[in-house]
Amino acid sequence: MEYGIILATQSEIRRNLLKNTGISFKTIKSDFDETQLQDALYGKICSLKDAQDLAKKLSFEKAKNVSGRYSGDLIIGCDQTLYFKKRILNKPVNYEESFEQLKYLSGENHKLITATTCVMESKQIWSYISVQDMQMRPLSDEYIKNYIREIGDNVLNILGAYEIEGKGINLFESIGDDLFSIQGISILQLIKFLRKVGYVE
Repeated sequence: MEYGIILATQSEIRRNLLKNTGISFKTIKSDFDETQLQDALYGKICSLKDAQDLAKKLSFEKAKNVSGRYSGDLIIGCDQTLYFKKRILNKPVNYEESFEQLKYLSGENHKLITATTCVMESKQIWSYISVQDMQMRPLSDEYIKNYIREIGDNVLNILGAYEIEGKGINLFESIGDDLFSIQGISILQLIKFLRKVGYVE
């Protein structure tokens, strides 16, 4: 293959998940500023479709941003939204907000939406949206405080302030059926597409 695959992400978790497949790729950080798109719906009543559309748009824009600099390469963009009680929750901006989010989600069911999009020549050629039901167990204030203290600044980089691939799994009674998507990239569906278009065997 003359051209390569680029994963447009800063996420070490996504990078490692794709690396574990054996696929050859490089990682380039996207410079797309997602703030405006996120703020348009933040705190507002919205539908599940709105949350799905936002994740898909963000994943596309991240990949498109990189695609403009790497003509001919296939760019993979990913993003997630957390949908709860008809609202979208963004990543917490500080420890206080992470505490409030976990307290808000405690004992409740929310939906974690993951969009994985492939772009070439700044055009979408494939996209997949995963919606996972996440049931958090009831958590005491003390437990939440201890959890945040243990994982430290990582809590600020994660939707819902939980680290599912680490100690965050202890927060849940049950999670959806696609762990890869929950961790941030729909690997199984992505590989199926890459195989179909000849990037992997």
